Amino acid sequence: MKKKVFIGSLVLIFGVISLIYLKSFKPKEKGSFCPFCDEKVINYQKYFEDEFSIGLCSYKPLLKGHSLIIPKRHVERLEDLTDREMQNIFNLIKKTNLAVQKVLGNKSYIVIQKNGKEVGQSVFHAHFHYIPRVDNGSNFGFLTRFSAYPFKRKLNPNEMQDIKEMISQNI
Repeated sequence: MKKKVFIGSLVLIFGVISLIYLKSFKPKEKGSFCPFCDEKVINYQKYFEDEFSIGLCSYKPLLKGHSLIIPKRHVERLEDLTDREMQNIFNLIKKTNLAVQKVLGNKSYIVIQKNGKEVGQSVFHAHFHYIPRVDNGSNFGFLTRFSAYPFKRKLNPNEMQDIKEMISQNI
């Protein structure tokens, strides 16, 4: 009984934190500045680029290896992508996973893609988050990190360079 109350309390706490985060979040309006179309941002975070897609290291990674896979063409939502772009993006997710696995040894990963401000899309350029998980990672720890994500510090340039090299050398 005590275990059920404890778990219920944790679920409630994470639910409240998530609601506060989503309510306080102010996504940029459509048509405003897009960081994924900014050469400065792309050059700072890029570990891979081809004809249709770009792989970026997250500047505020949830976990080591957290990456963003974006189409080169500016589109706001998943359904705006062509079949060719989708195929290319999913190939890059696969390549990213294999590269990160070589370095971190993870066996599991999460891919997140949001469409619309109602679900917390913060940048109105379609993008996929690739987040590796390791065997010894707990779900509680992951949920805690996920809930605290808005308060996470940004990587410094040296950390960013190390992560970019780690992935690009193994892709």
